[in-house]
Amino acid sequence: MRLKPKLGDFFIILLIAASAVFLTFSLRQADTGEKIALIIQDGVVVKQIRLDTLEHTEILEYSGEYPGIIEAEKGRIRFKEATCPDQVCVGTGWISKNGQIAACLPDRILIRITGTGSAEDDTDIWLH
Repeated sequence: MRLKPKLGDFFIILLIAASAVFLTFSLRQADTGEKIALIIQDGVVVKQIRLDTLEHTEILEYSGEYPGIIEAEKGRIRFKEATCPDQVCVGTGWISKNGQIAACLPDRILIRITGTGSAEDDTDIWLH
């Protein structure tokens, strides 16, 4: 017995295809213009690093319950070392695109890349 496709089936296929196209184009962010890494601890920006013009590797040590090290190079930044139990922040690796975020949740530290090259630069809402 062969089932006939119904109108709802076509709607679902169209919805999946449209979602795939949307995600493809939305994830391709333009990275032209300035690229600034914001290092945020407890909701407060503690440091800004201009990644697009950075000449030398910059190492930042942060303190808190779980101290660690953030490393920045031209165009990218990462959690290099951390003493938190899960090490997810270190496992995130390098981030380099506008709108990307790396976080050490146990120590409440975020690294967020922002700048003029992406439509995702404007934060609409922060959830804590």
